[in-house]
Amino acid sequence: MAIGWPLIIYKTGIVGWVKFWLMPWLGYHFWMSTFTMVHHTAPHIPFKDVKNWNSAQAQLGGTVHCDYPRWIEVLCHDISVHIPHHISQKIPSYNLRLANESLRKNWGQYLNEARWNWRLMKTIMTDCHVYDEEKNYVPFDEGQKESKVLGILRRVMPNTP
Repeated sequence: MAIGWPLIIYKTGIVGWVKFWLMPWLGYHFWMSTFTMVHHTAPHIPFKDVKNWNSAQAQLGGTVHCDYPRWIEVLCHDISVHIPHHISQKIPSYNLRLANESLRKNWGQYLNEARWNWRLMKTIMTDCHVYDEEKNYVPFDEGQKESKVLGILRRVMPNTP
């Protein structure tokens, strides 16, 4: 950054820096944050207390395999095939689908799977939640007045698959 930013600004100005660095950076982080949210914050991911927690079940069921449209799968090198990554980070991306099929065949009852759709995104984005010992998940805004941002998202986002 100490070399790149001044060079970009010197050659292209602040507009060039925004165009060639800031906007691609924001786009990338939006893209990757969306995947992270889908894989790790779905409301059906179980939380267990220490007495009932099992390491193997947590690795298999503590994240979500989400089937995205094919063009996203191609662009992202199978990032959606996420559960094998929690078993071993050493599995190369070209073997993720094979590893996922093996997990599905042998441990399918413990896996969390979903199909990407607007309803899933709406649920993840508008039903923000935290862990509660008695209820598993509770919304951030339980007992609170609805925030303006969440209210807008709940009204505007589609509710269809």
